[in-house]
Amino acid sequence: MLMVVLGAGASYDSVPFLTGNPGYRERPPLADELFQDRPDFLNVMQRFPVCQAIIPLVQMPASGGTVEQVLEHLQSESDEYPERHKQLAAIRYYLHVMLWECEQRWRGIGRGISNYKTLLDQIERWREPDEQVCLVTFNYDRMIEDALPVVGVNIHDLSDYVGSKTYKLIKLHGSVNWGRLVHTHVLSIRDKNVWDVAYEMIDRIQELNITDTFRIVNELPMARSERDPDFALFPAIAIPVQTKQHFECPKEHVDALREFIPQTGKLLMIGWRAMEGHFLKLLADGLDHRLRVMAVSGSLDYAKQSVANLRNSGIDADAIESTGGFTNFIITREGDEFLRA
Repeated sequence: MLMVVLGAGASYDSVPFLTGNPGYRERPPLADELFQDRPDFLNVMQRFPVCQAIIPLVQMPASGGTVEQVLEHLQSESDEYPERHKQLAAIRYYLHVMLWECEQRWRGIGRGISNYKTLLDQIERWREPDEQVCLVTFNYDRMIEDALPVVGVNIHDLSDYVGSKTYKLIKLHGSVNWGRLVHTHVLSIRDKNVWDVAYEMIDRIQELNITDTFRIVNELPMARSERDPDFALFPAIAIPVQTKQHFECPKEHVDALREFIPQTGKLLMIGWRAMEGHFLKLLADGLDHRLRVMAVSGSLDYAKQSVANLRNSGIDADAIESTGGFTNFIITREGDEFLRA
């Protein structure tokens, strides 16, 4: 069985005719670009003033640090400084809105053309009739959902992510269009403006009863569930911290992943640094055999580092490092032999 793990580098390099223009301002951001001073990003930051006090810290991490390290440090301060709870809640809403809008612009630029669609077509070309494929992504965007109809899978509800007998999609860190139901009363919620609901969620974050019930949403920012209009929603988006401890997805999805892992024989990594320790442990615990691995990254050095991170987590890997990024992998059909074998 084949598992494909997709990181931020996959969405970053998802439109093939723009691969040679890395400075293109509409491009989906990598982790260290989530708070860049792009005009569109700044406009969203302006809508969430509660988070503005910590924006300089994540825009320019001190002493060579990373955005994930800064956010993890801020999160660790929440117990002694309660204002951090509101600031980090506002960061979740910022990511929800900013990435939703960024994805829409990027999709318009690509006009429906993406490496994700070609990847799925190439996988389907070599897939054995009884072979299953599990797609695991740490990205919040919906570009892989948009590509799935290429292989006959359409996502309308959360059950559709794991309902196919052939292709399953696991979004471990959440999605821009996922929300968790909040079982805390919001006065006159049906009549309130969606922005007012979002601001109330941020302001009351410490008293909210945020449940494990997920809903797909279609409004920006998310406010109410169409199925449960008397309940508010909170963005199901994991804060990008260095040491992630929890998955931000339905339990049924994680259960499907656990069931798939022992059957995995091939692992294709695209734009993924293999830094998510909680997922790597799940993978290592579920495997008792050597994996055939192919790592695709922006450079050969990055691909080698991703494989090293995989092996350092205790996963036995017979690995091939790709010679270029996602677009190069697609247009040269570099993965054909790996997928065919």
